[in-house]
Amino acid sequence: MQIAIAYLSIILIWTTTPLAIKWSGESDWMFGVAARTALAALLILPVLWWWSKASFSFQWQALRVYLAASIPILGGMTAMYWASQYLPSGWIAILFALNPVVTGVLAHYCLPNSRMTVKKALGVLISLAGLVVIFAPNLQHQYVQVQVIAILVALLSVMFHSYGTVLVKRLNHDLSAIHVVVGALWVTVIGQFLIAPTTLFDWPELGARESLAIAYAASIGSVGGFLLYFYLLKKVDAIKVALIPVITPVFALLLGHWLNHEVLNASVWIGTGLVVFGLMIFEWRFQRVWRR
Repeated sequence: MQIAIAYLSIILIWTTTPLAIKWSGESDWMFGVAARTALAALLILPVLWWWSKASFSFQWQALRVYLAASIPILGGMTAMYWASQYLPSGWIAILFALNPVVTGVLAHYCLPNSRMTVKKALGVLISLAGLVVIFAPNLQHQYVQVQVIAILVALLSVMFHSYGTVLVKRLNHDLSAIHVVVGALWVTVIGQFLIAPTTLFDWPELGARESLAIAYAASIGSVGGFLLYFYLLKKVDAIKVALIPVITPVFALLLGHWLNHEVLNASVWIGTGLVVFGLMIFEWRFQRVWRR
C-alpha cells in the first residue's frame, strides 16, 4: 500500500511540477528558480538529520558526486525556468519526458555497458517526429524566433539533466541518496548565487499564486519528489519507475489546459502520442511489463 501511494504521489508531483515552474517564474524567472532551490536546500536539512545516521562527507570523492548531481538542477532546472517564460507548461512536460531517451543516448557514449540499438534509434526518431508535430503548427507567429530558442534551451535543460544522471552513475559512488540530494542542492544554491548574487536579496512583487507555486515547487516538487523517487528506485522494479515519464505528459497537458488555458488541439495530442510511442519503443524492457 505504501509503495502504491508513493508511486501515485510521484506521478502527481511530476504532473504538477511543470505548471508550478510556469507560475513560480511569472515575475522573475531567476528569482523563481533561485528561491525554489534555496528553500528546498533549507527544508531538506531536517530530513537529513532525521533520516541519515552517517555523517555528511566533504571528501573530494563525495564532492565530485555532489558537483555531478548538481548539473541537473543548476544547469537543467535553471534553463527550464528560462524557457518556461515562452512555452506552455504542457510543452515543458513533453520535453522533459524525453529524459530517458537523451539519457540513453548519452549513456551509449559514456557508460561501457550501455549500447544504442536499432530499436532505440527508431524510438528516438519517432519521439523527435512527435515534437515536430506538436511545435510546428502551434508556434505563435509573432514570437516564433524566441519560442524556437526556448525549445532549444528546454532541450539543453534535458541534456543537462541526463548528463548529470549519467555522470553520477559513472562515478560509481557509495553515498546515500539523501546525501547526494543535499549536496546537489547546496552546490546549486552556491552556483546560482555566483550567477546572480543579488537575486534573493531583491524580491519582486509576488502574487499569491506565484508565492504558493514557489513553496510547492520547493517542498513538494524538489524535496518530496527527490525522496519519493529514490524510495521507489529501492522498492520497485526500475521498469515501473521508467513508466512515469510516459504517463505524466498527458496529465500535464490536461492540467495546463484546465488551469492555465493552454491550447490543446489535435496536433498536440497526435504529437504527444508519437513522443510517448517513441519512448515505449526506446524502453524495450516495456515488453516485460506487458507480459506481467
